[in-house]
Amino acid sequence: MPGIPDVASAFRDFMQSWKEDRKYLPSSISALANGFEGWLKFEFYFWLIHARGLRGPDRELADVGVEYKVALDQRWSQMDIVTKQCDLWIRDQDEKRFHFIELKTPFANANQGKMFDSAARDYWYMTRLKAQAEKVATGSVIIFGVNFEEKRWKEHLLHVENYAGYVEHSSKASDTVPGVEGLRWAVLTMHYSPLGERPLPQVEIQAP
Repeated sequence: MPGIPDVASAFRDFMQSWKEDRKYLPSSISALANGFEGWLKFEFYFWLIHARGLRGPDRELADVGVEYKVALDQRWSQMDIVTKQCDLWIRDQDEKRFHFIELKTPFANANQGKMFDSAARDYWYMTRLKAQAEKVATGSVIIFGVNFEEKRWKEHLLHVENYAGYVEHSSKASDTVPGVEGLRWAVLTMHYSPLGERPLPQVEIQAP
């Protein structure tokens, strides 16, 4: 069964494909005045099927899909919901586990703070998935930003990371979109152990 090694490298390749096949997209996106999150989700989804040979949910054994309610680790004291609906799920290359992804597309406008607050909350949940029950390889948030200067972009990403609190085994990848100034993307990822649930950090009070 096919899968991907990690979300960041797959999304980077997806961005590179625009440079080769969809040269008009970056400038068209930078001119938008409203959200395109749903469009980007399905573009990435169909690219994974076409370019990586992943199987969609119309097949008996799917490798990629959209909109899934993933269970959350209820041991965390501040956990307030049982499941989190994620935008995408993708099979890992080990064929046994899955990558769960939330996606955000903030603009550098008056709502940027709210959008990054939403991304921060999404990442908090994605770092606290019920790993063993859901066969989790990683939990990620992909952020695709429009018209951001580098300094402000980095400040927003730091806010997202800090909101998640102390998180072991996390990684971050970020880059610009070639061809248009101000288009930036980042992938923040929590890597889960294949051995099952991890112990909570001592600074976190466990739920009764």
